[in-house]
Amino acid sequence: MGHTCSFLLPLAVSVSAVLSYAQTGVAGKVDFNRQIRPIFSDKCFACHGPDSKHRMAGLRLDQKDSAMRVVVAGKRGESRLYQRVSQADAKRRMPPPGAEQTLTKEQVELIGKWIDQGAEWHTHWAYTAPVRPAVPEVSNKAWVRNPIDSFVLARLEKEGLKPSPEADRVTLLRRLSLDLTGLPPSREEVRAFLADKSANAYEKQVDRLLESPHYGERMAMQWLDLARYADTHGYHIDSHRDMWPWRDWVIQAFNTNMPYDKFTLWQLAGDLLPNPTREQILATGFNRNHMINFEGGAIPEEYMVEYNVDRVEATSVTWMGMTMGCARCHDHKYDPISQRDFYRFMAFFHNIDEKGLDGKAGNAQPVLALPDEGQAARVKELDAAIEAREKALPEKKVGEQVEAWMRSAEPPYGPADAVAHFELDGSFSDASGHYKPARVVAGNPTFSSGAAGQAVAFDGETQVDWAAARGEAFSAAFWFRLNNKLEQAILHKVESGKGALIRTDEAVSIGDLKRGAHLHVRLMGQGGAEVSTKKYVVQGEWTQVVVSYDGTGKAAGVRVYLNGEPTGLNVVADRLSGGVGNSAPWSTGNKTIDKPLRSQLDDVRFYARALTADEARQLAVDAPVRGILNGPEGRWSKEQKERVHDYYLTYAAGQEERKAWAELKELRASREKLDKQITTVMVMNELPQARDTFVLGRGDYRNHGEKVSAGVPASLPPLPHGAPANRLGLAEWLIDPTHPLTSRVAVNRFWQIYFGNGIVETAEDFGSQGSPPTHPQLLDWLATEFSGRHWDVKAMQKLIVMSATYRQSSKATPELMERDPQNRLLARMSRFRLAAEFVRDNALAVSGLLNGQIGGKSVFPYQPAGLWEELAYGDVFSAQTYTPSHGKDLYRRSMYTFWKRTVPPAQLSTFDAPDREKCIARRTRTNTPLQALVLMNDPTYIEAARALAEKVIAQGKRDAASRVRMAFEMAAARTPGTQEVKLLAGLAKKEEETFQRNPEEAKKLLEVGESRASGNAAELAAWTTVASAILNLDEVITKE
Repeated sequence: MGHTCSFLLPLAVSVSAVLSYAQTGVAGKVDFNRQIRPIFSDKCFACHGPDSKHRMAGLRLDQKDSAMRVVVAGKRGESRLYQRVSQADAKRRMPPPGAEQTLTKEQVELIGKWIDQGAEWHTHWAYTAPVRPAVPEVSNKAWVRNPIDSFVLARLEKEGLKPSPEADRVTLLRRLSLDLTGLPPSREEVRAFLADKSANAYEKQVDRLLESPHYGERMAMQWLDLARYADTHGYHIDSHRDMWPWRDWVIQAFNTNMPYDKFTLWQLAGDLLPNPTREQILATGFNRNHMINFEGGAIPEEYMVEYNVDRVEATSVTWMGMTMGCARCHDHKYDPISQRDFYRFMAFFHNIDEKGLDGKAGNAQPVLALPDEGQAARVKELDAAIEAREKALPEKKVGEQVEAWMRSAEPPYGPADAVAHFELDGSFSDASGHYKPARVVAGNPTFSSGAAGQAVAFDGETQVDWAAARGEAFSAAFWFRLNNKLEQAILHKVESGKGALIRTDEAVSIGDLKRGAHLHVRLMGQGGAEVSTKKYVVQGEWTQVVVSYDGTGKAAGVRVYLNGEPTGLNVVADRLSGGVGNSAPWSTGNKTIDKPLRSQLDDVRFYARALTADEARQLAVDAPVRGILNGPEGRWSKEQKERVHDYYLTYAAGQEERKAWAELKELRASREKLDKQITTVMVMNELPQARDTFVLGRGDYRNHGEKVSAGVPASLPPLPHGAPANRLGLAEWLIDPTHPLTSRVAVNRFWQIYFGNGIVETAEDFGSQGSPPTHPQLLDWLATEFSGRHWDVKAMQKLIVMSATYRQSSKATPELMERDPQNRLLARMSRFRLAAEFVRDNALAVSGLLNGQIGGKSVFPYQPAGLWEELAYGDVFSAQTYTPSHGKDLYRRSMYTFWKRTVPPAQLSTFDAPDREKCIARRTRTNTPLQALVLMNDPTYIEAARALAEKVIAQGKRDAASRVRMAFEMAAARTPGTQEVKLLAGLAKKEEETFQRNPEEAKKLLEVGESRASGNAAELAAWTTVASAILNLDEVITKE
């Protein structure tokens, strides 16, 4: 190979339409589906198509019977259709003046020619079941390796073109390796292939790569785009989720060559199979990959609709190549899909046991737990122990004991030695037994709904003196609802500069549209001590607070409990000497001491000692339980009944029952803790009773129209006889060999992997607005071959890559560039840049840095600092701050990179990776200066260049020419030309001299990345520069 370097040719405008016209032209036989239907679809269907609400004059040009009312076959002059489109008077011409679409003279003439030739009408090709065509006869039989070549060559011979020669063996192996694994071949693999002179040497390489575990990764990559796989929920908070087990299942399914019909069935309805296995349920994660919202103030019903709309769109694009989403608000303007069809299809998915708003803590229900062996054994052990303890506390017996306890004169509530206890249910009376009511000193306090019963609302003008208590140690317990963001004192007991003060600082934003404040406890005497809580008290929410002080004169003697749990404290000051005791009462609202309270208090208690942690936990449940007990027992909810039983068994039952209950709670807590450690994945799970589904006017969740049941579009075959009208029936319908779309869409996407475009370029749209197939008979032959051979995915890949069509050289002659710049006729092999993930994987593999581990949790490779933080929503939620991985995880394949929807991996986005918010059937390919900047400056590529340089220095010879050849063979799988060797060897010499003069620059370059450099700094830096130049070559990131 004598070329020096290669460059990407910019793609011209789409030529599929041009090719379709060029095949026959106006002079030949006009093909309705390829030439007339696209005109009607583009120019006429908006007013004369499937959309009944916008249809004009009752005319449909998407249906034969209606269209033939304005066509006289064989006579264009008598056909009203031709008369109107060719009308000289602009006011009477169709499309009308002001329409966005107009017809060209060539299109008008084509319509006239079609009418003159008899106006033959054919159903849209994609909506009729594929019929296996005969393999065409060709002149150049020697070129044909399998039936694919016969179809391609027949077209080429018709166009007067010849196929290109076969590519050289090195190019073939590199192409094959990149296509089947997404990774380049090693030098050893190239040499082994070149040395193998057997007749089936190429086929052996095909089989080897199909059996590689990296094959499954490569095939899964396309599926992840379709499934909108990501590691976050999307929407504005975009927090973390765990769907990687489903991603790993997809990889495994491809590696084990799961038949495509089973692959389909499991993903759409694995949970509905009889006695489904864990893997069958796991597979249903496909339709849980959609975005999920839990924003405060969002409407659950609205997002339930959004999730199901997404499922309709993803399912229809993935398996049928249909844009059903266009029928959400009205009948489809171009394809025979009514709005009613859309909502009948949505009904298949509107029966999942899910919430409209969920996922705040990670995965949203329903989920599948995936314990490892150790966890599964521990679950079994804990469940057995829990069952044994539950038998010791039969519910009936406990219920009888609770009833007896409730009938007692006064069930005990909380620690009994309170100095004062103010329930605040409409009065300031003391429930402690000391009968000393609180005193209103100023203002007019009001009572409103509280944590249990009623509470006192303080307005900044009210002062209440609660109770006096002497001594150094104390505890104050109360329910508190912070009602504004201002600093304010909650309780104080201060006299002559001595005492205690409990207050809040100013509330700040703490994420999720919430504000919160820290609690401060100040001890005053000679000097002073002060602590503040590390946790926030959330504005607008009731919080049970216990502040205790042991009287030791140290900040360490203060304890604060929030909702029964101890909270961490920051020590603000710790210089107290002397006591804090005084004769003043505990008070709220005294403006002479601190800023008055403007919030609510409920169930206020004071003690002359420090309460224990157990007593603090009891107080957190005491008031709510009292509120339940004060209500009618017959109306208790299940949760209320459980709270009363828990309170009784924890604090009021006999010693034996309390012990048994404590053990049971501990076991349940251990089980709950274990559950949190077990990986889960979101899956589908059918409700026992189907939800109602309605046609939604204009797609609005509030605008219910006709109630509909689950069903498939009326324009397509019905569900198979006996199939249930649920997701299982839908899956069985899709994999029926007579389905017109499933097999076509699948093989078209396979074709897209290898040739850059599918036989139908618009892989997402096989409808009227989509591109017509360039080789329709080939598409149908492949589709029937695929379904007829048991949906064997690997066999289909092998068939394609074994073809002579695939093995052609990608070199383009001037004639081919002029006649077929986008290579739609396939007279050569397509040449295009690697997918974003493979650009990075290629550099890691060539350098030797690649960690080839298959599957596992997503990782965090290098990323420019601050990207996530720009859109972060505080530290309350997960996946808001980017922390890079370390060690081998930095060098995992790119498909394992943590995918945050609102900030997709920057390096991959630059090379056109999608954000994964929606189903994507094909990626765009762009060429931008940013891509070159990434290759030159991103730490991954600098580190890869250094690692490649280290290998060349360590394993290669000392002369520069040998090193250049070795680096080139590793990166491009070919031997460089003489001029290339001379140029790069000269670069190495020049750079080494430069770095010898500037050792700091060498050091700076070699410190990029986590791995450590070794050896002569100037030499290594110079060869790092050479390696970077090679890795930046167009041919290195391009599949030839």
